[in-house]
Amino acid sequence: MLFGTKLPAYLIDSENVGSTWTELLKNEEKRDFYIFVTENAKSLNFMLLKELTENERHRINIIECEPGRNSLDFYLSSYLGYLIGLGRHSSYIVVSQDAGFDHVIEYWKRNGIEVSKVNTKPNKTGNKKGQRRNSQPVKKNENSETRIIVKKQPDPVQKNENKPSKKSNVQKSDNDRKLLRNLLKDYSDKEVDEVARCLDSVPADKRDKSYIYRHLIRKFKSEKGLAVYTLIKKDLDKYYRSK
Repeated sequence: MLFGTKLPAYLIDSENVGSTWTELLKNEEKRDFYIFVTENAKSLNFMLLKELTENERHRINIIECEPGRNSLDFYLSSYLGYLIGLGRHSSYIVVSQDAGFDHVIEYWKRNGIEVSKVNTKPNKTGNKKGQRRNSQPVKKNENSETRIIVKKQPDPVQKNENKPSKKSNVQKSDNDRKLLRNLLKDYSDKEVDEVARCLDSVPADKRDKSYIYRHLIRKFKSEKGLAVYTLIKKDLDKYYRSK
């Protein structure tokens, strides 16, 4: 061992948190850092490289990942298992805000390994997601997870003008399906329909990414559920916008 004792290992998802993780370098405690990057990494600028090369306290390891969809996530998850197998570290910390790692972390914790996740990237201010959802004619029943659709009764004089447009509803449905079709290009129409039904069954007050991830895992099991979630997670807000 470089420092003679077991150190905590930090696995950095550079695509997800950028260079914000470098705040961890200021800690006086010696640490092992494993920085996962791709050829398109924008976080390893000159100033960061200078800071890393001049560092004498911590051990820095840069893991170059092959390009591809979700490649870095799979590299990091695999490398986490590799490091745990070596048993050279006191604990393992994944630095990311990606909920896709939660399932892997929970597995190792159930097996007695000290694994956790931290997010060094500041949360966005405002409540844009909530504002979009509240702008729709949907109200939450406090005693139930079921959504209640509140429909305004048309005025007798303006009955024809306020009559719901079936064509409009069909258009929204078609747009939702088209969005999923583009995101899930390698899946059949039947599988896309199953994903749509699964997403639509999520209660309005539980449409955060962590809940949706677990919902997909329960529906499609670990491997397929994680694969589907990874493909659609960035566009979930867009999908639910018309709901």
